[in-house]
Amino acid sequence: MGFTARLLVGFLLGLVVATLLHPVVGFGEERVVRVYNYSEYIDKSVLEDFERETGIKVVYDEYEAAEEAWAKLSVGGGGYDVIVIAHTHVRLAIERGLVRALDKSLIPNIANLDPLVASHPADPRQDYAIPYMWGITGIAYDSRCVEKPPETWREFLDPRFLERYKGRVSLLEEFSDVVEATMIALGYDITDRGSWNERVMREVIEHLRGIKGYLIGFWGAAKYMPALARGELCLAQAWSGDVLVVREENSNVGFVTPKDGAYFWVDFLVIPRDARNVREAHMFIDYLLRPDIAARNVKAVYYSSSVKKSLLEEVAEKSGDEELKAILEDPLVYPPASVKLIPSPVFDEEMLRLITMVHTEVMAETQWMPVAAVVLAVIVISAVITYYILRRRIA
Repeated sequence: MGFTARLLVGFLLGLVVATLLHPVVGFGEERVVRVYNYSEYIDKSVLEDFERETGIKVVYDEYEAAEEAWAKLSVGGGGYDVIVIAHTHVRLAIERGLVRALDKSLIPNIANLDPLVASHPADPRQDYAIPYMWGITGIAYDSRCVEKPPETWREFLDPRFLERYKGRVSLLEEFSDVVEATMIALGYDITDRGSWNERVMREVIEHLRGIKGYLIGFWGAAKYMPALARGELCLAQAWSGDVLVVREENSNVGFVTPKDGAYFWVDFLVIPRDARNVREAHMFIDYLLRPDIAARNVKAVYYSSSVKKSLLEEVAEKSGDEELKAILEDPLVYPPASVKLIPSPVFDEEMLRLITMVHTEVMAETQWMPVAAVVLAVIVISAVITYYILRRRIA
């Protein structure tokens, strides 16, 4: 065999060995999936196991509010292959062509979906979006600080109530939740499309302006969870699963499912329009729908999985996992039939515009109020100084 032939054979053998030892997409290119998810919303060891089982590297980043994920989707995905987005934005993403149609042949575990969650109107046939987790938005409180917690949104968002806990209350950074809770507090039905108009939003803006002085801020899970755990917050608009996690560190933290509006939400997995690792994205989504993996995520984040509860119960029974059994029986994770849940609406273009308007106006005032106070103080001090200088000159 000539030198050139031996060189070619050696190269091909080396390439085969390299392929077996290190999965690639092309010549020397590592397989990867880039994922963008809410903070504290997965068992991080699941990512490591996915890498070990598939040879696909996971680049994983987190965010705090749906608006951040929407901003990435709006420009094609911002380099991500899988993004978790709120149900509120799913239909808009589909209508605007921001997400790819799914190849269901690559997601066989789609058969494990709970029919009730799968039928969500955001995408009832899962053509573009797969349900991931769902939960309830309610009110967290520290019993050492709050002797009698509020039972409704109306009571919680009343300035006379909040005044008692000034500087130790937070509302969510995700403004769709803030708007919906405020609408309910003002007596509006969030499921009635007719309630979503300029007049109602003006009422919402004025109400939020009236109570923001009592708030420490609009916080996502990464901020309100540790603050609750440390006992720094008395009250927080919160997501149900987060409170169960916090309770492990601070047993004084409780959760109120508001009687005037226990609204629930669903988060979906989508593949952005400009995703580069589409096959890997499908594999990652399918992996999350495995009952054993879904069970681990439920244990880690304390939210209800989109996978059938019966399948998770089978996992708990076979493994003898008492902790998982207890979580599946917890009414905060899987509310009893007696709790009337209100589905949070799916947004259209106008509803999204209205929420953006509320967010912009409320936050703009929040940001500029300190500046305005400084300017006013400077004007007053300057006026006083000028008065005394003129008075001395006259004298």
